[in-house]
Order: sequence, then C-alpha cells, then structure tokens
Amino acid sequence: MLDCSLIIFDCDGVLVDTEPTPHALLAACVTEAGLPMSVQDSVNTFKGRDLNEIVAELESRLAQPLPGFLENFRSRMFEAFETNPPPPVPGALELLDHLDTAPAAPRRCVASNGPVKKMLASLTGAKMLHRFACDVTQGHMDGHAIFSAYDVGVWKPEPDLFLHAARTMGSEPDRCLVIEDSASGVVAARRAGMRVIALAGLTPAATLQDAGATRVIASLDELHALAR
Repeated sequence: MLDCSLIIFDCDGVLVDTEPTPHALLAACVTEAGLPMSVQDSVNTFKGRDLNEIVAELESRLAQPLPGFLENFRSRMFEAFETNPPPPVPGALELLDHLDTAPAAPRRCVASNGPVKKMLASLTGAKMLHRFACDVTQGHMDGHAIFSAYDVGVWKPEPDLFLHAARTMGSEPDRCLVIEDSASGVVAARRAGMRVIALAGLTPAATLQDAGATRVIASLDELHALAR
C-alpha cells in the first residue's frame, strides 16, 4: 500500500480527461480576442495556471482590457461538458476501486486550481463524484472532499491549497501524497512539503521531473502497482 495517510488528487488530467476541451476553447477564445493561439500553445503556456492570471497576461500582451472573456470561456466550457461529459482518465476508476477495498487505505481528496462548479461538473460527468464522499464537516463542498484554490484565494504553484486540504483532512504534509499532471501542481506540492507523483501526458515527463516530482509515471496503471 502507498505509504501515506492522505492522497490528494488533482482533478483535470489526473482523474477526469477534461484537458483537451478547455484548452481547445481557451485557444479559440484567445484567438478571437486577437492573439492567434493553437491548442498546444495553450497547453504549453497556460496549463495549471489561474485563469485570472491568464486573463491579466493576455490583457497585458494585447494592451487592452478583455471584458467578459472569462464568462464567455466558462459558459462555452460548461456547455461542452454538458453535451459531451469528459471521461475518466484511463486507470482512474480502477485505482479508486482498489482504494475502496484495500485494508488501511489512505484517505483521499481532490484539490484543484479550478472552481468547485467545474470540479462538480467534471467528476459528476465521469461518474466518480461519489468516490470522494467525506465526513469532514468543514472546508469542503456538500459532503465531498473537494478543495478549490478559489476557496483559499491562492493558486498553484503556491502551496496554500494543498496545505489547506491536508489540514482539513487531518493529515500532516509529510504524510500526504499528491498526484499531479502539471508543473505548477508539482511545484505547489513540493513547496507544501509533500511527495508528488506526476502523471506525464500533455506535460512532458522531463518538465515534471525538472519541477521536482518525486516520481513520474506514464499512466495510472503504474500507480496501481505501487498501491498493492
């Protein structure tokens, strides 16, 4: 079994395969605003970052305000999620199945830069929201162990979100294991004093390693073996 008391999962790209749609929409919105951008450019430039910071950077680069940009992007994203619910990341459901049945399994929660509404939509569409039901009575959403950077007002790569999740769930940072897929998430976990396993995908393994990942894996199947 994994040697930890709490597993902190990122949501997008770790549990739910939401990354392609938002980045395609973000690239389209940025292009429409006057800065041509490909989907891969969006991934390389914006993955794992706070949307408010992204908009501020875009306004600086375009030398003009972008009123309604976030609202437009989020509206299109939620419409896309409703039309085509994002699937689980391969291996995610099997890993949660194992944790559900393993003796002395660590507790688990989700901690994301995204707003709670987005996490609820993603996890509900992937049919895994119920896997994060929790009896903690504060600091989470409607009986689920779900934590958003919007709740603490600080985004990855700062450590505050992970420290808040650990504190609320009753675990010391050095007993937490974070599962991430972005460089900013890896940096946040390391700053929080936590071990972090990074899932390479849209972000290359070398980038995750350079960010300080304790270990980099190519698929969640590798995590299954560690959890036995």
